[in-house]
Amino acid sequence: MSTLSRSSRANAFGGLAGAFKALADEASLLAQALLSPGRIIEEVEEMHALQVDANRNEPIDPMRAAVLRRRAAYIGLR
Repeated sequence: MSTLSRSSRANAFGGLAGAFKALADEASLLAQALLSPGRIIEEVEEMHALQVDANRNEPIDPMRAAVLRRRAAYIGLR
């Protein structure tokens, strides 16, 4: 067996294992969200408040509005 085919098989297995790990991580996060929806609701409400504040500040201070929108986007990534 050539080194190239062994390397290709190892990369394919590593990719498959990585995909299964990602799937398991996503399933775990979904289960946590379903078991405690209050936290998700609080985050959405906080994001909404920041977006409303950003929309209100847009005509007066566009830089501040951009900062508020960035903060709202970051909340969704936590």
